[in-house]
Amino acid sequence: MTANSKPCIGVLTYHNGPNFGGFMQAWHLVHAVRSLGYEAHAVNYLHATHHESNQINIPLKNLSSLKAKIFWMLKKRGFRNIENEICRHSYTTDASKVPWDDFDAFVVGSDIVWDYAQPAFGNDPAYFGEVPGLRDKPIISYAASCGPANPEGPFPDYVKEGLGRFTSIGVRDDATARLVKNAAGLESQLVVDPTWLGDDPGPTWGGLPTSKYLFAYGGRIDDQMGADLKDYCQSRGLQLVSALTSNRHADKMYRSLTPFQWVQLFKHAEATAIVGTLHGTLFTIKYGRPFVLVNTPAISPKIAQVLERTSQQFRLFEPGTITRKDLSILDRSEAEPPQIPESWLDDSRKFLGDSISKALDRS
Repeated sequence: MTANSKPCIGVLTYHNGPNFGGFMQAWHLVHAVRSLGYEAHAVNYLHATHHESNQINIPLKNLSSLKAKIFWMLKKRGFRNIENEICRHSYTTDASKVPWDDFDAFVVGSDIVWDYAQPAFGNDPAYFGEVPGLRDKPIISYAASCGPANPEGPFPDYVKEGLGRFTSIGVRDDATARLVKNAAGLESQLVVDPTWLGDDPGPTWGGLPTSKYLFAYGGRIDDQMGADLKDYCQSRGLQLVSALTSNRHADKMYRSLTPFQWVQLFKHAEATAIVGTLHGTLFTIKYGRPFVLVNTPAISPKIAQVLERTSQQFRLFEPGTITRKDLSILDRSEAEPPQIPESWLDDSRKFLGDSISKALDRS
């Protein structure tokens, strides 16, 4: 860093998989750091094993496999070259080729970057700062998560040793706070997901439905839930809209979207029905839309604090338990729309700013 230049902050996260929420959390974290007056870019790196798992290589054996392959090809089309929005360097799957010295400090997070047990992620020590070129750099975390990994351990050495070097640790959920405490004996702060830290980009997308709609998104929407949602929409003059989701009852289905278009579908919906997706829930709350959420093992530990702090626990249902009567909570007259707690948001922004400043002071 020269005397007249801004410090450059690298955001080390999962930014380039075909995952809407994964990209948007990276986009928002980069822009949140830039809003603090720093230069910031996502580190354009992913472990080779993780990269390969994102390719969705589906052998063509039958009609079902052909449909699955077309599904993923269409989904990935919306992510073509989108990393240019937040990255400066060329993409690499080799940690030794990352230009670590181009950055003055690093923020690790959000996403499940600390899932040390998931083989598909490559058991990567980079996200704990434990690779050559990164070990001597100031490093903090913001909204990092361990996902379904066991927060009680046992932990690899790179987890225990790496966490011990972080000057500040912000986590997204209680499970990750326990991991930090158990692995390194350190305290952490629960912060909001970066998608809540700022505005979403761009003007209104011209491809939105032309009439009012309910947006149903996430995992497979079973036939009964789909039929109930269809009846609900018809009784209230709404279209039933889905995207990249199994829902044969939908009036309109989107097969390919950019992450920014995906956000617009939540922003402009009258209400949403979500099956097991964290960021779908977060964007619904961000825009104050009534919703129902179907629980899944993957989302359960990640969403608990969000629902509690926004007083929306009553919107969470176990699979197969939502009835037509339950859908009445999608009406604004039946329940107050969700809101982001301003105090939590303010504390999170302050944590990010103070943590980066402290890390740079120690460099």
